[in-house]
Amino acid sequence: MSTFAVLGMTRDVALAEAKKTTKTTRPDPKKNGQTIELTVDEWMHKVGVRADQIMAGTKVKQLSPLFDAPQYAEQFIELARKSGKCRDMRIRTKAVLVDAKGKPIINPKTKAPKVGFAEWPPKQEAQAAA
Repeated sequence: MSTFAVLGMTRDVALAEAKKTTKTTRPDPKKNGQTIELTVDEWMHKVGVRADQIMAGTKVKQLSPLFDAPQYAEQFIELARKSGKCRDMRIRTKAVLVDAKGKPIINPKTKAPKVGFAEWPPKQEAQAAA
């Protein structure tokens, strides 16, 4: 079962997200309610600025496919760091989400435990208690 993935942000992912969200028009200051189509150079400049904002932020995305073992995720992180600018690269594992008291979070609609990404490796206190 594949349960390990790399979450973080790379410049390429930030650029792709910026291209999706950056508008190709801007408001016309002379005419109320009218818009002006941006040139390709203006749009690319705005995309670059937005990508810089994304890289400076804290939002992360799943960068890798799911792996069977954490060492494959570590290899993915090494390759990503060599290939370009990246930040907040972490290995996470699919697991049942728990609240602050350590009890599983139950989905009220399905009555099943919620599954999501948890830190890997688990905290030392949790390992000592087990």
